[in-house]
Parts: sequence; C-alpha cells; structure tokens
Amino acid sequence: MSLSGYFLYDSIRNLIVNELGNNAVNVAFTAAKFIEQDIEPFIALAKVEDYDRQEYDTDYYKRMQTLFRELKKNTGATFVFAEKKLSDLKIAYLIDGEDPSSELFSPIGTADNMGELELRVFKEGITGATDIENWEFWGKFVTGYAPIVDRSTGEVVGVVGVDFSFDYIENLLSKIRRLIIFPFLLILLLGTYILSRLAIDRSTALNIDYLTGLHNKRYHDVRLSSLIRKQRFYGRPLSLMIIDVDSFKEINDEFGHDVGDETLKMVARKIKLYTRSTDICSRVGGDEFAIILPETDLERARLIGERIVDRFRSDLSATKKDCDPEITLSIGVAQWREGMSARELNQLADVAMYRAKSKGRNGVYVHQQH
Repeated sequence: MSLSGYFLYDSIRNLIVNELGNNAVNVAFTAAKFIEQDIEPFIALAKVEDYDRQEYDTDYYKRMQTLFRELKKNTGATFVFAEKKLSDLKIAYLIDGEDPSSELFSPIGTADNMGELELRVFKEGITGATDIENWEFWGKFVTGYAPIVDRSTGEVVGVVGVDFSFDYIENLLSKIRRLIIFPFLLILLLGTYILSRLAIDRSTALNIDYLTGLHNKRYHDVRLSSLIRKQRFYGRPLSLMIIDVDSFKEINDEFGHDVGDETLKMVARKIKLYTRSTDICSRVGGDEFAIILPETDLERARLIGERIVDRFRSDLSATKKDCDPEITLSIGVAQWREGMSARELNQLADVAMYRAKSKGRNGVYVHQQH
C-alpha cells in the first residue's frame, strides 16, 4: 500500500508541475502577443542603453507596468515580466508586474542571469516551461517563457516570463504525504481540486482580453467555428458583426494611449450592455470588436447594429465634455451561408465594416449575399 501510495503521490505531483508549466506558458504567450500588436514602442524601449537617464517613452512603460500588474492579479501568477537579451549569459528586465514600492520590484534595466531555457527562447523563438526551480531568495517556481517577435523581420526582440509559485502547492503536497496511509480517494480529491483550479486559471488566461474583459480573438475563432459546424446540422441562421472604433489612431495621437485604453474599455462595456446574453462579444484586434449573433438572420442583425450605433451616439452625447474625444463606431454585418468557412464569414463582415467607413463612418453596412 505504501508503494502504491508513493507512485500515486508522484503522479499527482508530476501532473501539477506540468499543468503549472502549461498555465505559465499560456499567460506568457498571451502577454507577448499583446505586445506584438504595437511592437515599435517595445523595440524602442529595448534599444535604450542607459535607463537611469530616463530617455525612453515613460508613458508606454507605465502603461505596460499597469497591464502586467493586472495580468498578474487576474491569473494568480506570482511574477510577470518582460526582458531583453544583454548577452548569452545576461538579461535585463524591461517591464515588471510589481508595485514600485515593493522590495520585489525590479527597476527597468536591472540585469540578471540568463537561464538555458531563456536563451533557447531568444535564439529559437520557442515557448517553454521549466521544472521546479528553487531560488534561494525568491522561493520555488515553475516558469513559462514566450518570445516577443517583430513580425516584420521575424526577430525575437524580447521575452515574456511568468512565474507561478510552487510553495502553496508544496504545502498541499506535504499534507498528502502525511495522509498517504489513508484511503487514496482523499488524495485523488485533493489532486483533482488543484488541477481544476489550475484549469480555470488557464482557461481564463487563454480566452479573456485583459484590457477590456471581453473574449479574445482565440475564443472568437473557436466559438465561431463551433457554431458553424452546428449550423450545418440544424440549419438555423447565424450572423457576424465586426465593429471598429473610428479614428482610433487619431485619438491615441491627440489624447495619448491612456485615453485610448479607456476608450476601448468604454466601448467594450457599451457593446456588452447593448447586446443579448446569447451574443458572443470579443475584442479581435487593436480597436476592432466582433459579435457573433446565434440564430439571427441578416435583417435582425442589421437592426441590432443600428441600435448599437444609435444608443452609443445617444449615450455619449449625454455625457460628453468639451475636452473628450469624438468617438463613433463603424459596423459591418454578414450572415453565414451554406458552404462558408469561419474565415470567409470573418472576411465578409470585415469588408462590410470597411464599406461602412467609406460611406462616412458612424453607421452600419450589411453584406448582401448574391
């Protein structure tokens, strides 16, 4: 019984370590992709040689610091950070998800040793996770890494790292060791509980856009493909709406990225407020949103789109101040037809959205199937 209990304990431990590693990699991958959407400020930040002189974009740095702190809070990670390569032996921290007043905070430019896996991520552009590493000062961690890639050149310009502490799980495992002589069901229940909590964290990291709280593009693509498969069987209507914030670049340029971020959060809240509980709302690009409308034909989708534009205009007019940016929405609508893929439906709705912009913005354009 003791031998069986040992193997059971060892299996649970290995499962937990693997799940922690997968969770860390997925959070790191999500953060890296977010940075890649607006890569130029990060590249400029990485090229700075003397951070003490603060000759870098401090607004971008503060905004990313805030984002990483939110990411750490929402996923339960212990540390979330972005780094650049100094040499094959050294890295420098650029973004750190700690409060600057914390003794754990690493100021921008702080150098540290490079691990073997980190070096592979920089050189090969892979993702990966460590086993349990015991740091004398920091404690026990499982760390996941994901590359930050400049898509125009394919160069790895930085790496996002995510640490999950193993200490709290170690406490649970110590209890399991003490209970190993008792019925194995208790051990299995404890292991299942830990894995279920990790699975929830992982699902959240994979499917939620951390800026707006809506679903992200990955979730949108998966759900749209799933619904299309069902539509082929049931034959019910399905429509898609693509929403773009008009002149968003000008809002960023004139009012700053903080106002731009608040604009996206506000638009996301309004979209969620104006849609039905059955509709699936996602942020699929920088200032682009998508709404999947199950069991909704083209005419009904058009009416919903026009209601969103009208209510958005009305709500903003009632609260707008003279110093606030002018915000309007352009919406494209398309309906799924037999034989159409998810990619094709996305393209039709996207084209319709651009037609709405070309017709003066602040309106809805419906793609008519021929």
